[in-house]
Amino acid sequence: MLIRTTNRFPSIWREFDELFRAVPATTTTPASAVAPATDVLETEKALEFRVDLPGVAADAIDVKLEGNVLTLTAERKSESKEEKDGWIRQERSWGTFARSFVLPETVEGTEPQAAYKHGVLTVTLPKKELAQPKSFKVKVEA
Repeated sequence: MLIRTTNRFPSIWREFDELFRAVPATTTTPASAVAPATDVLETEKALEFRVDLPGVAADAIDVKLEGNVLTLTAERKSESKEEKDGWIRQERSWGTFARSFVLPETVEGTEPQAAYKHGVLTVTLPKKELAQPKSFKVKVEA
């Protein structure tokens, strides 16, 4: 007995195979090379951004707040890559990196603070007074 199988999407699979064969494994770029990893933390009083920028000089970092958009830009300089230096593989990315964040209305943009320590940029934006939770003691009569 002859069993015949049919593949409904032969051209799609062939195109996927060709696509992945066309991209050499050594040229893949990690997502962090395009956009640095960023943690965003919300506290009662502020919104805090922590951006991984290892190997970036502090004077190569720009923090810009325009309206309700926070833009973080940095540049990591490339190291010279010459055969005589003994390079086997180079995966660390270099160039200009940028991230932009649209801020919620609860953020007060007039007093941002920024600090850079151990390769991590921390930008803190305080919340507006109205957005901060308030606590009141209630006297209960028995």
